[in-house]
Amino acid sequence: MRFVTAAMALSMACSLACAATANAAPAAPGQNLIVNGDAEAGAGSSDGGTVTLPGWNVSGGLTSVKYGASGGFPGPADAGPQNRGKNFFAGGVNTPASRAVQVIDLGGYSDAINGGRSQFDLSGWLGGYASQSDNATLTAVFRDKSGNTLFSQSLAPVSVSDRGGLSSLVFRESHGFIPVGSTLVDIVLDMKRVEGSYNDGYADNLSFSVAAVPEPSSWAMLGAGLAMLGFVARKRRQSA
Repeated sequence: MRFVTAAMALSMACSLACAATANAAPAAPGQNLIVNGDAEAGAGSSDGGTVTLPGWNVSGGLTSVKYGASGGFPGPADAGPQNRGKNFFAGGVNTPASRAVQVIDLGGYSDAINGGRSQFDLSGWLGGYASQSDNATLTAVFRDKSGNTLFSQSLAPVSVSDRGGLSSLVFRESHGFIPVGSTLVDIVLDMKRVEGSYNDGYADNLSFSVAAVPEPSSWAMLGAGLAMLGFVARKRRQSA
């Protein structure tokens, strides 16, 4: 259990509303569309207290913390992303659950999405503190123009055993097809406190990108190439 100072408690003043504002998505495939997915936009806290998170709508005190901050937080040498920068996301002071949300406008990909030709990649580094079971979950929620949920995909939380009982972050990734009719995607970062007084769900280097589904002709060419390799291999075995 981490000691919580009075200064940290006072720093909990943040909005409890999660009203989301859409970030317009450029039509460039493969680009990370999450704003401030690496927690680097803004000063990270040096003691785990609450700071402003540009690009996110926050509830419950979710914050940005400097690597190596006092109180036992992960440091630069602990397991985690290689290009980790200075800061990471943490659940916050005295809160059982906290959340950060942003909404991405998928309008720039509408033709490909409605033609069933778009897929997504969701990834991030998730973790927690020592032997405690606090954890983080990253979710993408796809919605249509009326706000109805069409599909959601989450990155599985990292368990204590996944981290080897150490304060660290582990890479998670998921791929899938974007449902036809999707116009928005909510990116939701949830931190859950299981033990102690501090919510030690951690996350960093969050990414959501859109890519084109390979054309059928591309798959056909790949299949033909693999078939030819198989034929050559058989001929070589027969010759031998």
